[in-house]
Amino acid sequence: MGKFTLLKRTYPTSKEDRECDGYKYIMENSTVEQRVAAGIDDEKLKKIIQSGETYMYQVHLTLNTFKTKYISLENFEIIRMNFFGNQDD
Repeated sequence: MGKFTLLKRTYPTSKEDRECDGYKYIMENSTVEQRVAAGIDDEKLKKIIQSGETYMYQVHLTLNTFKTKYISLENFEIIRMNFFGNQDD
């Protein structure tokens, strides 16, 4: 993933079921071996954010393109701890 600038981050409640972009990020940016070594169980990763669930909504700018991401709080915790070394951004 290239350099991006975070423009907005909010924590709304989902009004519908939606795919979790955090799941896709974890799967595309790590190997099975890396996930096993980090103690990440692929079966427990959240693929769908359920209606009524609080999630992270992000808007960022990557290569002059605005992008949005919908990330479950559980998957964000895994991303934060395993990919960004406990950094928020």
